[in-house]
Amino acid sequence: MAESPGPNQLFDLWKRQLEESTQAWSRLVVGQTAAAPAPPPDPAAFWRPVLDQGVQTWATLFAQTPATPELLTQWKQFLDQWIESWSKVLGQAMGTEQFAKLMGQSLDQLLVAQAPAKKFADQQIEQALQALNLPSRTQLTAVAKQIVELEDRIERLEDMIAAALRRLGDREPR
Repeated sequence: MAESPGPNQLFDLWKRQLEESTQAWSRLVVGQTAAAPAPPPDPAAFWRPVLDQGVQTWATLFAQTPATPELLTQWKQFLDQWIESWSKVLGQAMGTEQFAKLMGQSLDQLLVAQAPAKKFADQQIEQALQALNLPSRTQLTAVAKQIVELEDRIERLEDMIAAALRRLGDREPR
């Protein structure tokens, strides 16, 4: 019987999934396919244009006007520009077939990494329910299935009895 994974094994699975996911995002940012390995890209390269734009906007803002009550209006304008820039960049990145493919791979990896954790959690819940003398979901499902099967058998018996009574009624002389 296989032992259930301990906390270190679960952490290692999570860490591996996170690293693979990070690599997939890095490949997306640089425009590489998963089949063409290359040296790891600079992760800041993707964010640098957006961050630089924000810093330049604020530098221009403070160079042109001193801090005044209009600062909130200026802040809102900055945030609007910031959001618009992010929207454009992320919209372009997420609108590609490669992004969809890498997102699918990332989700697959997440499910694979979570499978042992789910199995371990299910085992722990099953043990806790047994200790509390409570039925598990599996046991309740099995009982419900048996009840449905019994209902089906009773309906078939009722149909057979009704058919037999009809045949007997047809044979009786009037």
